[in-house]
Amino acid sequence: MPFRLHPPRDRKLFRLVKEAEALRLAKGRRLYMPGDEAQAVFLVRSGFVRLVLPGLDFGGQERTVAVALPWEIFGDEAFTEGHRRYGAIAGARCVVHPLPKAAVLTGLKTAKSSLDAYLEGQEQELHRLRHAQGGSHGPSTAQRLAEVMIDLGARCGEPTGRGMQLSERLTHQVLADLAGAHRATITTLLNDWLYDGVIGSSPDHRLSIRRPGDLWALAGYQSPMIRGQTGADQGS
Repeated sequence: MPFRLHPPRDRKLFRLVKEAEALRLAKGRRLYMPGDEAQAVFLVRSGFVRLVLPGLDFGGQERTVAVALPWEIFGDEAFTEGHRRYGAIAGARCVVHPLPKAAVLTGLKTAKSSLDAYLEGQEQELHRLRHAQGGSHGPSTAQRLAEVMIDLGARCGEPTGRGMQLSERLTHQVLADLAGAHRATITTLLNDWLYDGVIGSSPDHRLSIRRPGDLWALAGYQSPMIRGQTGADQGS
């Protein structure tokens, strides 16, 4: 799963990025397919990349299992398995840098913040898998979508007052895939949250999180993800 590079602190990894070739991908361009040999990992410089699996039905639409956002590294199966678990498709016009896996592993040994982000990402992915397999008592669609929005806000949210603007425009279908739900259900939920003022939408259709505390409540959490938000919410 994608993990974030911290350029100011992880200088050895950042040096790899500066020296790497820049690949410019049009929206919908495929970078690799499941089963392809994994020889490199990649960093997203701008835009975002969808990690996908084939649809469950024959000829079904590919479903997005994760997104790699700006300054995130993906394709980590190159470290171990040698073959791609997922396909990678440009979700928007984007720029990515292929990085040699051996050099990235060497860099991670001295890049504490990026290594911590990588390990944390693996823990979060295990948590999501356990959470999604809760059976009839598992999280509702609204809870799962709220978790997705909270995660995106933490990864690509630009602070705006008490909330944040997502830097990338993700379609309702991508959000539905990430939440494990039908697109129509997600569209209905988003429209409800827009009407209630929990989220907002910019002229270019990028979503914003206006009331993070409400999303945390919808996700079933007791304390907000954003440090210091609790006091702000209580004072409103």
